[in-house]
Amino acid sequence: LTWSHTSSGADRLLIVGVSYASSTVSGVTYGGVAMTSVGTQAGINGSMHMWRLINPATGANNVVVTMAASTSIVGGAVSFTGAHQTTPLGPFVSATSNTDPASISVASAVGEIVIDTIATDGPPLTVGAGQTQRWNTSIATAFGAGSTEPGAAFVTMSWATGGTTAWALGGVSVKPAPGATGNTGATGNTGATGATGVAGATG
Repeated sequence: LTWSHTSSGADRLLIVGVSYASSTVSGVTYGGVAMTSVGTQAGINGSMHMWRLINPATGANNVVVTMAASTSIVGGAVSFTGAHQTTPLGPFVSATSNTDPASISVASAVGEIVIDTIATDGPPLTVGAGQTQRWNTSIATAFGAGSTEPGAAFVTMSWATGGTTAWALGGVSVKPAPGATGNTGATGNTGATGATGVAGATG
């Protein structure tokens, strides 16, 4: 799966979220540079995996997701500015269940911003209150979405699933660079620069 994403600004961080029907993610690159795994959560009806890249190249570059085997896949990318350049993330949190809504609680702080990725096999997802949807799309049995929410001591990230379908949800808090003011941000928030999402089939 390949799509173009643009990064700009100072103290950059790129987060990519991948939702897929089966198989596993072999790797993700941005502009040909390998990204680092943040965390993954397998589910009965779909799995998710988040990846990061500190100080990504500026301008438009391709995000390339490589899967271990053919499957349906949704990918999303969010660029952050004002992010810490050595320890940009807090602990990864994830869960899988079939409750509605899907929900996790992510440790964060004021001045940080939480980003999540969810995977299921449908129906369409509805973003939770207080969250800004960054992507939300589907192909075949892969439904995937991602959102952000300003930090607090603990931030609940949730998605209405419209039933009892199984889901996999993961999230992490982005930490600000020393001396940064306001929230570290994604598009639509302070310090923001870009969010993209795409769906496709591999193999």
